[in-house]
Amino acid sequence: MQQIIKVSFIATALLLSSCTAFFLPDTQQVVFLTDSDSSHVNATEKELGKGKKISTEIERSGFQEIVIQTPGFKDEHHLLIPEKRDPLFYPIAILDLPLVALGWDNVLREPQSFLYANEVHLKHQVAFLKRNPDQRYINIQDVKIDIQNFDEDIQFYLVPHALDIEPTLLQQKELRISENLEAKRLEEERLAQLTKKKRGRKLFSASLEKDEERKTLFAENTIFTEDLFEVLYQSGFVDTINTVFKDFNNTIFLEAKIKEIDEFVMFEGYENYRKLGIKVTWTSFNSYDEIIDSLDTYSFSDPFVSESYKIPDYVGMINDALAQSYYELKQTAPFQQKLPVQKEFNSQEPLLSLPKPSLLVKEVSDAALASVIIKRTDGGHGSGFAISQDGYILTNYHVIAGKNQDKPSSVKVILSNGILLDAEVIRYNGARDIALLKVAYNFEKAFLLSDIKSFKNLSEVYTIGAPKSIELGQSVSLGLISNERTTNNNNLLQLNININGGNSGGPLFDKNGTLHGVIQSKLVGKDTEGVGFAIPSYLLFSYLNIQYQK
Repeated sequence: MQQIIKVSFIATALLLSSCTAFFLPDTQQVVFLTDSDSSHVNATEKELGKGKKISTEIERSGFQEIVIQTPGFKDEHHLLIPEKRDPLFYPIAILDLPLVALGWDNVLREPQSFLYANEVHLKHQVAFLKRNPDQRYINIQDVKIDIQNFDEDIQFYLVPHALDIEPTLLQQKELRISENLEAKRLEEERLAQLTKKKRGRKLFSASLEKDEERKTLFAENTIFTEDLFEVLYQSGFVDTINTVFKDFNNTIFLEAKIKEIDEFVMFEGYENYRKLGIKVTWTSFNSYDEIIDSLDTYSFSDPFVSESYKIPDYVGMINDALAQSYYELKQTAPFQQKLPVQKEFNSQEPLLSLPKPSLLVKEVSDAALASVIIKRTDGGHGSGFAISQDGYILTNYHVIAGKNQDKPSSVKVILSNGILLDAEVIRYNGARDIALLKVAYNFEKAFLLSDIKSFKNLSEVYTIGAPKSIELGQSVSLGLISNERTTNNNNLLQLNININGGNSGGPLFDKNGTLHGVIQSKLVGKDTEGVGFAIPSYLLFSYLNIQYQK
């Protein structure tokens, strides 16, 4: 009886499947070779092992995605491709000839009938080299998907598999640009129909063409920023040491905008895998949010194999292509030229002599006569103060910073009497956050700039400016100098004083009108109040390479 049941079971199984699928092994022993003891090798939702040599059983299932992860390298997705028939296939396949005669030819392409290479060497192509002390830090501000026209900027292609596939994909993209769009649509329909006629295990379509998939993907684009941040962190380009006194002079700020997404499905017989091609505009900024330059890259993701009837891992593919894009950006000459740290922080311009003021601020009530509001054309504002009777004014560089580097914003100056004047930017030092302006006006009072350090810790000091709003111009705050801090190539006076955004560029002075600094910034955040900073005034002669006339 048991023998009859066993025979019946085998006969039923043979009727429901091919003989090759039934008799051939489902798995194969494969040895993965890496170049590092720290490498982790993974298949879909399964870790295969760690080290330079990993021997493991792999399911025979056609195209497979194998991921190698090694510190200092991009996670790389390798396509595991069957190379040859299992020798046992041929005698067993004879039993399937009746099925082939009936038109069921896919039995000859059962995944179990193909073998992978016995040894597979997984090599990294992209190394994120560690930052050295002579290179700037890199800060990712944002990664955005900036698709203006979904029909034009998101494209789907079906492409036969080839070993060196990327040149073919680029050709397909160029054809899409140059050919008639209607002809392209008809060709895609033809290829899609051709593919669907093959009774494969995996049907494929472009999910990025579906509105619901776009909304889901694009709503999650903050994930891309986080993943790219992790790449920078692992390679040491994130400043994790300086938490209060950031040296923004030695940091590049990056924004990535994904402008185009091309989805390529490569197929061979019943098998397929995907790659994304993305066009990214990388914009670099300095610490004042000024644009340094923009560069475009077009980069491919590694191959990704999606499971049958499941939405492909578009987030993973975009993250992978972004990491590749960032790597290619770093190799460009313009980006390499920006990487060396800035070592010279004082002005290199010729010495400029200013008329020495004769009518000085001598007490707190005089300060308003020497103080001004700096008004930007974009609606922003800051503070400033006269250091000569004939109209020379000091303020922070970030108060006058423009949209593009080395092109300061046009500004006007509002005097204490309400008069509005055009201001000329005479010179500036972005590294030290200081700028010298000139207006056509004779000030009744001015602060005297000195290279003598005259302040003491715990000295009472004042500032005057326009906190938050121009309407609050000539607001005065009183506080203390806590200490002078020297860090990251900068000297700053730490203050216990109430200051706000519009106070930037205002004077820091004592009750006798002696100038001690230029208000620069404050600490903000939870449980943080009353901690501000000023640029010491005794250093400003060297920062701007100016002097008073003898």
